[in-house]
Amino acid sequence: MELPGRALAPYVRVMLGQAGEPAGQCSVERTQWLDQGVEVRREVATWQFADGAVIRRTVEEDDFPAALACAECWITYEVLASAPENPIHPARQVFENACRESFWLAYHSA
Repeated sequence: MELPGRALAPYVRVMLGQAGEPAGQCSVERTQWLDQGVEVRREVATWQFADGAVIRRTVEEDDFPAALACAECWITYEVLASAPENPIHPARQVFENACRESFWLAYHSA
């Protein structure tokens, strides 16, 4: 069963610069702190699209050494506003690393 409204993936592609469209207005806030001797960085970017959609992408990562091919980080997309008659779904999407984000985006963009 297909949900009514629009999919989140096309917006994410624009936000990541993977689509040929401008991303609209974007504001970015960066913070960093130490947590038990490990530097943690957070970037919160909020996009406002021409269709009225407002989507926030939060990325949090640390500098803890990792031997994994795709280091752990936390990526969250949240739809803050969209047209009630044409909602964006899912309204929230969370990833534990950039590889999962890439796979999700490729799967939903095919």
